[in-house]
Amino acid sequence: MTNVQNFFIKCTKAFFEGEKTTVPSDVSLDELYEISKAQNLAAVVFSVIKDDENAKQSKAYKMLEDCFYDSIARYDFQSAIINEIRFLLESEKIRHVFFKGAVIKEYYPVPELRSMGDIDVLIGESDRDRVKALLIANGFELINSNGPVYDYKKDGALIEVHTKIVSGKVGGVNAEEYFSNAMQYAKFDEYCGVLEDEYHFCYLLTHIAHHFWFYGAGVKMILDLAVFQRSKSLDYSKVFGYLDELGLEDFSKVLLTLCYKWFGVGEDYNSDVSQTEEFLLSFGAFGNAGRNKAAVVRRKALEQGKKSGLSAKLSLLFPSYKKIKDIPYMRFIQGRPYLLLLGWIYRIYYNLRYRKTFVVQSTSTLSDDETLIQAENELQYFKEIGLL
Repeated sequence: MTNVQNFFIKCTKAFFEGEKTTVPSDVSLDELYEISKAQNLAAVVFSVIKDDENAKQSKAYKMLEDCFYDSIARYDFQSAIINEIRFLLESEKIRHVFFKGAVIKEYYPVPELRSMGDIDVLIGESDRDRVKALLIANGFELINSNGPVYDYKKDGALIEVHTKIVSGKVGGVNAEEYFSNAMQYAKFDEYCGVLEDEYHFCYLLTHIAHHFWFYGAGVKMILDLAVFQRSKSLDYSKVFGYLDELGLEDFSKVLLTLCYKWFGVGEDYNSDVSQTEEFLLSFGAFGNAGRNKAAVVRRKALEQGKKSGLSAKLSLLFPSYKKIKDIPYMRFIQGRPYLLLLGWIYRIYYNLRYRKTFVVQSTSTLSDDETLIQAENELQYFKEIGLL
């Protein structure tokens, strides 16, 4: 790791332990801001260096400070939305479970500093239409109604209402099927439920695996594991029972070893974490910052035995009905596999109109030798850590 990366991890650990620190002379505050911002941990980093008198003279310090106060304001706003949703669902006697950031933020040393892009809530599939009508009647705008997740917005807040907490495969395992009955693992106080701790922790590890398999994950997700473990008295034999059934035990041991190395909680499973450290620190909170997206597409094609660049392009351009039916803008194809050809045509049109930059990044170097090498290396790495 670089000096900046090392100090960035030191800052997140200081936050975790309730300590303060100062920026050393060999660390660029501009670079620290960039990595903190990319990892969605700028508010956390500012909280531990805010008393550094030397740092206060820097423009980057002011930008970190802005992130800090923005995070506090966002927390208050999102908490109000969560409370409103809870009130509405309880008033209509609809069982629901908040999960991910909506719950984990409260385990943080300073909850206001745990950034959250959206609010995730799980409901029963039979309640979907009732929830839809209820939210719309109370000022929530429905912006996507396709697949197992319906997206709503209110006053700039994004709410994801799930009927499944995982969609599709994660690496080499069918995580959607494994977590299909998540509501049964929740304990309810009347209509608001909380996932069983071990099950929720298994889900968090699976969620990281999901991000790894698509583009990547970041340091905040490992910090989530740390605060969760410190806040709970987990039965690890039960956690690993779930993970063994799911097929993610080896992968999870890599993450938990790294969590122990960085934050000193949990256990050290003696896994090699050097490459995983680099992976988590290199591409931002969700693995898509500065990423060779073509290499990701090529790696996924290699997983399916498609070795040529042409095969990778065809796989990207013409996905199966199973893959295309849950894409938010492809609602018209749901239940109509005979419209797959029309779906391919519309998807190409949509991507060229609204996602042209992504399409160019994902395809322009797809056949390059360097892209193939990166894809092969990533495929091998994923196999080594037990993701595939």
